[in-house]
Amino acid sequence: GSLLIFTLFTLLLLLLLFLILFKYHEPTVFNRLDKKEVNPEVYATNWLVNNTSGKLSLINFFHLWDEIIKLEDNYLIFDENNKSYLFIKYNSNININNILNIENNIKNSKYFSIIKNINNLYITIFEKDKYVLLLTKGILNEELHIYDLVNNNKKYLYLNENNKYDLVDLWSRKIDYLEYQVSELSKEKKEIVRSFSYFVGMAENAISFININNINFNNIRKSIQHYRIKNNIIVIDYYNILNTLIDYQIRDYTEYLKSKIYNNEDILKDLKYILNNANLNEDEIKLLYARMLFPTYYFDDIEDILLDIKEEKEIEKYVSNINNYLNALNDIYLEIKKRISIDIPSWIKSHN
Repeated sequence: GSLLIFTLFTLLLLLLLFLILFKYHEPTVFNRLDKKEVNPEVYATNWLVNNTSGKLSLINFFHLWDEIIKLEDNYLIFDENNKSYLFIKYNSNININNILNIENNIKNSKYFSIIKNINNLYITIFEKDKYVLLLTKGILNEELHIYDLVNNNKKYLYLNENNKYDLVDLWSRKIDYLEYQVSELSKEKKEIVRSFSYFVGMAENAISFININNINFNNIRKSIQHYRIKNNIIVIDYYNILNTLIDYQIRDYTEYLKSKIYNNEDILKDLKYILNNANLNEDEIKLLYARMLFPTYYFDDIEDILLDIKEEKEIEKYVSNINNYLNALNDIYLEIKKRISIDIPSWIKSHN
């Protein structure tokens, strides 16, 4: 099975190279076939298999494959025997054992499965980069909605999960770490210097909110969550098991709502759906508001900017949306207080 997969990788690479050469040398013929939706798999596979199969060394294959992966947002999709596979770069910050533990507890789910390589390993390493092969399920570009998040949380609640952690301590250490990084590395980054103190203040208000409202974390249930989840949720992102972790079940809701706010989308309908259908208890609702105060996406981008992964202009959307975000926080408060009593920072109430 693993040898077959590597053979398929080689064939797929040859098809991609063939496509590039064909388009360059015979653009008229290529465009005519393309308009007729005649894919190269139809007319080139047999020729490649019979005439060039086995001619590309594994080392050369990986060199070329690595360049293709870089060009394709760190992943590549291919089909074989009516199954779809995702070949993806692996983030070393992710603990593969935690992922395997999740996979073992959700058999026959919609989440993608990890496939071992020819050496019976889950991670393939080539020139310091790591890759994982996943067996996908479903229509990869199918859009998901808030009710999918709610239903998934209910389905995979970890009622006996005892691995509690101190969120206040975690957030406090995050702030301290970023304050040090910004003081050391951002002297030339004027937009970070101008905006950072404001968002640190937001994070500190999130911590104060937890303490003032006496949130009892023993009452907050965990579920399968995602490191980050955006407003436009599709299957390939949501069911990619490498993007999952076990965390408090309101994590996905808050990151989804934040993303919608920063994309200038209304959140009230989705918020009401969560509060009416997710069966959240009082402490979970309070934590939902606390997480809405904590600027995760801003902090994510700050780290990437300081590491030169992103450009500084990426944080403009957070700065320009400050008023919209404050309005959303007030709307969330007004909706929550119909259900429970919470104490929020006075500057949010007075914003309007």
